[in-house]
Amino acid sequence: MSDDRSFQVERKNDIAVVHLGPEYGSIEGELVKETEKKLLDVAQQENCSHLILDMSHTRFFGSSFIESLVRVWNELKKREHGSLQLCSLQKYCKEILDVTHLDRIWEVCDNCDQAIRQCHSSKAG
Repeated sequence: MSDDRSFQVERKNDIAVVHLGPEYGSIEGELVKETEKKLLDVAQQENCSHLILDMSHTRFFGSSFIESLVRVWNELKKREHGSLQLCSLQKYCKEILDVTHLDRIWEVCDNCDQAIRQCHSSKAG
């Protein structure tokens, strides 16, 4: 895991699970840029094909964070079977993805374990 208590990265082979802590309750303003940089740093690692973002503490994000997620996703798509998955979403955040139809391009899972299983099944298929 990384040393930032509120931004922790757990590696499982080519899967990176990023846990956003309580400091990411509302991702807006400068926090969007900082988070994007950290996520891109993870996504650009050579052995990262799948990024799972645990957003269990995030209650709010807006369009600027969605733009950041698109940039991270574009980085991951450069790899064969690369994917971005979001898990443990709060109700409001899940509604944002539903309304914008982003839940159709990014896998949205109930929890990290489900997202990891989804990564393994997409590699097998």
